[in-house]
Formats: sequence, structure tokens, C-alpha cells
Amino acid sequence: MNQSENKICQNCKRDFIIEPDDFSFYEKIQVPPPTFCPKCRKQRRLSWRNDTNLYSRKCSLCDKSVISIYAPNGEMTVYCQKCWWSDGWDAKEYAQDYDFSRPFFDQYKELLKKVPILTMINDNGIASVGCEYTHDFSFGKDCYMTFVAWKVENCLYNYYMINGKDIVDALYSMGDCFFTYETVHTEKCYQCRYIYYSSSLVDCAFCYDCRDCSNCFLSVGLRHKQYYFKNKQYSKEEYEKIIKEYRLDTYSGVERAKKEFQETFYKSPRKFANLRNCVNCLGDNLINGKNSQYCFNVQRAENCKWVENADTPKDCYDLSTGGELEQCYEGVTPDHSSQSKFAIFSWKNNNVDYVDGCHSSKYLFGCSGLKKSQYCILNKQCSKEEYEELIPRIKKHMDEMPYVDGGGIIYKYGEFFPSELSYFKYNETNAQDLFPLKEEDIENKGLQWQDKFQLTSGKETIKSEDIPDGITDVSDSITKEVLSCVQCNRNYKVIDAEMIFYRRMKIPIPRKCFYCRHKERFALHRPSRLWHRKCQCIGSTNDKRPTTNDAYKNTVTHFHGAEKCPNEFETSYSPDRKEIVYCEACYNAEIV
Repeated sequence: MNQSENKICQNCKRDFIIEPDDFSFYEKIQVPPPTFCPKCRKQRRLSWRNDTNLYSRKCSLCDKSVISIYAPNGEMTVYCQKCWWSDGWDAKEYAQDYDFSRPFFDQYKELLKKVPILTMINDNGIASVGCEYTHDFSFGKDCYMTFVAWKVENCLYNYYMINGKDIVDALYSMGDCFFTYETVHTEKCYQCRYIYYSSSLVDCAFCYDCRDCSNCFLSVGLRHKQYYFKNKQYSKEEYEKIIKEYRLDTYSGVERAKKEFQETFYKSPRKFANLRNCVNCLGDNLINGKNSQYCFNVQRAENCKWVENADTPKDCYDLSTGGELEQCYEGVTPDHSSQSKFAIFSWKNNNVDYVDGCHSSKYLFGCSGLKKSQYCILNKQCSKEEYEELIPRIKKHMDEMPYVDGGGIIYKYGEFFPSELSYFKYNETNAQDLFPLKEEDIENKGLQWQDKFQLTSGKETIKSEDIPDGITDVSDSITKEVLSCVQCNRNYKVIDAEMIFYRRMKIPIPRKCFYCRHKERFALHRPSRLWHRKCQCIGSTNDKRPTTNDAYKNTVTHFHGAEKCPNEFETSYSPDRKEIVYCEACYNAEIV
């Protein structure tokens, strides 16, 4: 059996450890151990993701105006959804013979520049309807500006969603939410607004970490409660009077509630991690997980490591988003796939290596844009016998003649695509959000800087102060106006579907654009990273009995009086944050 082994990351030069279980996984899927540490592997993958920076451009085939994740000043050939998914072109027309005198990644870069790419990664017109303006999206209906989502309907301005309907301005809506607005990490909520890290709520507003509650307002840490205001019980009549007095259908009423909520938000203790129905799991925001480590925002994970934003992954390592997949490694949304390695936005595949935009295929190596294909290398069709003879030779060639990037990093078989080959500029990507670099640093690493982001300002037709305070006083003509964000001055509009939702939910017109609202929600989202910390609880007369969750190791069974809790744990709350963080036992003793 392999022993733990210390490695030095090629990229950051820091030490990292490969555990025995990791070696077993790599052997099972037949890849060599990584030469990048987990953090640098993630940064490299995310340099191939642009989720929310959008541009206007033309479809390279039909000349239709489209919205795209690819800037018009880039090198890519971009097709609209209708053209790309049609039978009017064949990606095999761009096939290349494998050249054993040149590194693999040099050849793949040439292929990638030639093969048309989908303007926004979605299945609109295939398995989705009315969802043209969505990205990393599937199985939806009538959705707009919704990113990283599937199985949703009538959803607007959201990021990461699973199985919901009539949702606006959500971040990590983890399933079965209906008619919710402005939420972060919610599940099974109905007719709620301004809800954070909560589940099974009905008719609640401005609540954090509440479960199985209804008609609660400005409260934190409630369980099985009804008619609570600021964590105190009221009668139904008293509660309804309070809600009416706050006027949450007005912009001024919402701003008042936000201010009061902010005053109490950081005073209540937080549990070190959100691990629900999990066995032997380490990470945060995990639901129904088993034997999974360093995973974040994942449902139904089993035997996984370094996976985030995923639904039902099994035996997977190093994934940045994905749904219903097995034995996948180093991927960016390899949905519905098995034995997919080094894949970018490639769905419903089996036994593929180094693919981008390939779907419903198997036995591909170094391919782009293929659909319903098998036994292809660099998009060239092979026989089964040719494919099986060539693949071992190509892997050996990648080891003997590796690609070397501008920073001197060596890419043999088993490494994800080099960041310098990405069709995105670094500061367009999700990597810049989580691993920000200055323009000078980006260029020193051989990467590119985007200085032509698309936005409009100064074209507003109505001033923010002229928008009526209450939604009942807003005319339908607001959908014909151009608004200006009070924070960044970006122009934005209220679309018809959005207006219908605001009227039904009695939500005032937002004064900020989607991007600023999204940024504020992300500020409330905990990072996908762990720090070792101690419980901050000071003992009381209560007997605090630690549980046996593997995410923290208790040293005693209880404590009394003014003693400080000795429990330690791994948490996504960094030591410099101002939240008060408790172990599970101390936290459970505090909640109402």
C-alpha cells in the first residue's frame, strides 16, 4: 500500500501531501499523481471558466447578434445555440493528424482555435426552452441571466441553482425552492426573501440559519418556530402588525430592515461548518455526503475530494462544478459523465481525455466540439483498433516531449490544460475572483489581461430617486426605462418577467444592477477553503457534549463554568473574520 508522500508544487513551490487514498484513486483511473497542489490545480481549472462576464457579438455562421461569454476581440469562432447544436456543420472537418514531433498541447491549441465554440454553454432549444441568456445551464424553462443551474423554471439573475421555480437573485439555491428572492444557501424554502443559510422556511424574511420555520422576521438560529420577530415569540396578530409596519414592499422599508438585520447578523455564534446528513466528510455546505474530503457546496457526494458546486458526484477528484458523474478527474462541468478526465464543458461522455465542448461521446482524446462520436483523436476518426494502439503511444509521447509554458512549468500526461492556452483573459475568469492578480503579475506569468469589458453607463432614462418607493406605485412602463446602478453606475433594465415577479412577491424595484447585487451575495458566501481553529465558546452551567463529526476532534466530553471549550475543527471561517465560531455541540446548545 502506498504511503503518504510530500510533494513540491510546480506552480507555487509549496509543499503538499498525497495521501494513500489519493494514490489509490489515481491508480484506479490510470493517471499519474498531480504535480500541482490542490489550490493551484483549482486556480488552473478556473482560468478556463468565465461565468458572468458577457459580451455582444455576432454568430460566425448565421451573423445573428448574440450574447456571449467570449469577447469579440478574442480568437475563437463562436456559434449561436441554434447553429452550434444543428447538423449544419461537423467538427470532424477540422481534424488533425497527431504529430509525434510536437508537444500535444501545441497541437490542441491549434485545434481549439479552429473548431466553432458555443456562445453560451447551455442546451437551449435541445432540453431547455426560453433560456438563451443562461450559461452552464441545462434542463430549464423561461430563465434569464441564470448561471450554473439545472432543472429550474422561471428563474432570473441567479448563480448555482438546482431544481427550483420562480426564483430571483439567489446564490446557491440547493433544491426545492419556490418564489424566493435575494437568498444565499437555501433549500426547500417557499415565498421567502432575504434568507441566508436556511432551509424549510415559509413566508420568512431577513433570517439567518433558520430551519423548519414560518412567518419569522429579522431572526437568527431558529428551529421549528412561527411568528418570531428578532428571535422573540409574538401572537399572529402582533406579528402581522409588525410586518405591516415595516412596509417590505417599499425600498425604504427594505433598507430599514437591512440595517437592523446587519446590526444583529454578526452577534450570534456560527457553527463551524454546515454538514447535514454527512458521514466522514470534511468541507462546508455538504448535504447527504459520504467519505468526501475538502468538498464545498455539494449534494450527495460519495468518495470525493476537492470537489465543489456539484450534485451527485461519486468517486471524483478535482472538479469545478458538475452533476451526476462518476470517476471524473480534473474537470470543469463534465456533467452526466463517467471516466472523464481533463474535460471542459463536456456532457454525457464516457472514457474521454482532454476534451472541450464534446457531448454524448466516448473514447475521445484531445477533441473539441464533437457530438455523438467515438474513437477520435484531435477530432480525427479512428477505428477502434487504431485508437487503442495510438493512445498509449500518445501518453508516452506527452511524457517524453512535454509542453513547457512561459513560466517553465512542465505539462506531461496527467496535467490539466495550461492556463496560458485558455481562450479567456485571466481577469475575465473565475480564477481572478478567487485568486486575484494585478495586470503586471498576469503578464509576467505569460497570461493575458482583458481591458475591454463590456458595460453601458450614462444612458439612463430615469433617475434612481424618481423610482417610486413602493412596488404598488410603479407603472408597468418601468420595463421600458433604462436605470442606473446607485453603486457602480452601470445601466440595467427591469424585464417583463422580473416585473411580474416583483408584483406577486411585493418586492420594490432594485436600485443596484445584477453584478453589484451578485457581489454583495458573494460577500456573505463562505470561501471553499478550510482553516484550523478553536471553538470560541466560553462555558456556562450547561453541559456541552461534543458530537463525533470527523470535521473536528474533541479532547474532553464536557466542560462547565467559565472554562473555554477545548474543541478544535476545520472551518471555512478564516481567523480574521469577525463572526463568532462554535463547535457543533456548543452551537447546538445556543440555538433557539
